[in-house]
Amino acid sequence: MRRPSRSTCLFTAALVAGALTACSGSSLDGKYYNSASGEFAMELKHGKVLAMQGQPGSQMTYEVRADSLVLHDPQHGLADEMTFHIERDGSLSLGFLGTLTKKH
Repeated sequence: MRRPSRSTCLFTAALVAGALTACSGSSLDGKYYNSASGEFAMELKHGKVLAMQGQPGSQMTYEVRADSLVLHDPQHGLADEMTFHIERDGSLSLGFLGTLTKKH
């Protein structure tokens, strides 16, 4: 039986580490505010949207797809499938609609 090459092992380890990081959601967890007005916009924690401005308390969730954060609303409201681009600094961009920044 052939042994896997070192590069194959490193690639597999990187994939597993990336999957574990994406599942934890910890890097995106927190409260986000509109960068222009400073108003509260939403709070994310462990794959769930705990609160979102303009949305009733629902069971919304989110997932990370590459460099995007996608919201899911089981009631298929206005925010369902809303997609934010995750910027290098950790802010969430909605293009011309603005940017949300996390408060630490």
